[in-house]
Amino acid sequence: MVINQKLSALAESDYKTFSEKLISTKYELLGIRIPALRLLAKEIASKPDAENYLQNAEFTTYEHILLYGLVLGQLKKMPLETIFGYLDPLILKFDNWAHVDIVISAFKVFQKHPDEVLNHFLPLKQHEGEFTKRVFVIVLMCFFINEKYIDVALKHLSEVPQGQYYVDMGIAWAISVGLIKFYDKTLPFIEQKAFSKFVHNKSIQKARESYRISPETKEFLNELKILQKLQ
Repeated sequence: MVINQKLSALAESDYKTFSEKLISTKYELLGIRIPALRLLAKEIASKPDAENYLQNAEFTTYEHILLYGLVLGQLKKMPLETIFGYLDPLILKFDNWAHVDIVISAFKVFQKHPDEVLNHFLPLKQHEGEFTKRVFVIVLMCFFINEKYIDVALKHLSEVPQGQYYVDMGIAWAISVGLIKFYDKTLPFIEQKAFSKFVHNKSIQKARESYRISPETKEFLNELKILQKLQ
């Protein structure tokens, strides 16, 4: 009940109206800004009985799900297997891109256990759920586009089944990050047309929006776009 009161106190009607235009969800939206949710999550996670919150949490609103994930992400001393035990059922409740992106990016502890994390989430690569597959994509983007794992990340990204909008958008986002950070490694996947036309062109578009890519490279990438065939 105390949690519900705190959430209600943070709710803003104007922000609720704004969020409803951006996020399609079956859950009620309270209209709480993410920085405010993060502060509340940090407060809950700092208490000795934080795990009691996890064991008794409710999931009645969009923000309840975010809060749960953000609290769990703060519990960096919790054993990895215990984190997975709480996170896996939560993932099945995700029904929008924001649940995935905000919660998954909160698990900085995953950076310390890359092999275990990859093995754990690998089954989601072929999962039928649109947002469960997006979880796998965002895990790769957040924790595996680095010097050591870029080749692994690109291989898996090219193998994720495409055709679901939020999966495809996630892949394009991740590939654009690859083009920005590891251009020479990522470019062959574009040149070889390893992705659907939508993902291919969206990856290029997102990369070209970055200030970290030179004008010359942006022009070259633009030439690699797959053009609409004339009827």
